Amino acid sequence: MDSNFNNKNEPWKFSLDIDDSDLQLTPVVRSSTSNPVRIIPGPAGLVQRAKLLKDNVFILDPDGALMSTQEYMQKVVEDVGEDADFNSGAWVSATNYVNAFGGTVTGCLGDIDNLLKKGKLEQVVAIVKSCSPNALGDLNVTLKDLSGTVPGTINYKVLDVGGYGKDITVGAAMILANVSVFTPKPSKHYLNITKRNVVEVFRKDTVLGSGSG
Repeated sequence: MDSNFNNKNEPWKFSLDIDDSDLQLTPVVRSSTSNPVRIIPGPAGLVQRAKLLKDNVFILDPDGALMSTQEYMQKVVEDVGEDADFNSGAWVSATNYVNAFGGTVTGCLGDIDNLLKKGKLEQVVAIVKSCSPNALGDLNVTLKDLSGTVPGTINYKVLDVGGYGKDITVGAAMILANVSVFTPKPSKHYLNITKRNVVEVFRKDTVLGSGSG
């Protein structure tokens, strides 16, 4: 084969994963300044791809086509497979909302130690897995994103003044910004969510294409 052809196509390569049952092409990404990066299967791969997109690293799909950010976001639901949380109307609507404003949904709750900046997480997009009021009128919650789960407290003003009291239930999707993280001991984190952190909430019964109401 012509060596010039190989050189021209050097950035667009695939790695072949072989097991006992079948052959599967796994996307490999390259940039002009880095070595090939193998995409991890499943939700962890979503986080990996999102971070690469944020760093402007090109990503190829299994058919060899260059994926745009829009195409990546359209594959989010498909790629997370059987996890019902990430196939819900609330989650997909939250993902589309972030994408519409030029952002990318990444998982951070499972990697807080590395992503924390001055005691805060820049962006959290997560599903409410549990919630219950406490004695102070706040809401104790467990949030889940593509990388993991973490407990937290939502200030009562979010529910009352913010008007989200009926929206934040199990199954709702929340988009949060600059969330403070309380760490009483290493690797033990809690989110402290206030009214100013809430960007948008999508109710558990959200139909695709609708807002939070």
